[in-house]
Amino acid sequence: MAIELNDGARIGAPVIRQQRLGEIANLAVVRTEQRDRLRRNLSRGEMETIPNGTDRQGQPKVKQEMVIHAVAMPGTTMEARLGEEGGVPRPGDRVRLILKAKGFGDWIEARRSHRKGKLNVGDVLTLETRWAQQYDQDGNPKGTKIEDQAAADAVPRNVTIGFYGPLSLKEGSESRWIEAAEQAYRDDEAAERQQRSIPLDDASDFADEFGDEEVPF
Repeated sequence: MAIELNDGARIGAPVIRQQRLGEIANLAVVRTEQRDRLRRNLSRGEMETIPNGTDRQGQPKVKQEMVIHAVAMPGTTMEARLGEEGGVPRPGDRVRLILKAKGFGDWIEARRSHRKGKLNVGDVLTLETRWAQQYDQDGNPKGTKIEDQAAADAVPRNVTIGFYGPLSLKEGSESRWIEAAEQAYRDDEAAERQQRSIPLDDASDFADEFGDEEVPF
């Protein structure tokens, strides 16, 4: 039987979703990736970057997000979704956590106090969901923090709501999960080398789906 050549394109791992109070994600970090945030232009149907003012030289800036590629660890109760498919990841499953706006800021603060900014493969990221916040159509907070799931469930579907909580980093201590993260890192490195060796005519056909489809605040 013929073996189909793997062109190196990687299917994105499911994305961790903060959507219910009391949930937690325990993740062994594999690698990080900072990139431009994208949104779909509804009139043209194309993805585009999100403007974020200008720098000191007057050059336009775009909003950024941090993608944490990781391995799910025991204790994770948050769902992870890819397209229409999703569920709570099992220990050892590959997942992604996409941090933007406040989440990105929390990541920066956690890095500052973690090993003087140095991050190792297999370090543990813990994210909890403790409160929710409603927003108006302009993205401004509306009302007070919601700290009860029943109250969050009662928010009308046409009202934007985001779920939040503390993010922390600590040094990995269990060899099983450090080794799993290190193997995932090596696999990603090998896939990247293979992808570079086979030029693609249209890389966008193989791009991850990472446009803004959730609360951007």
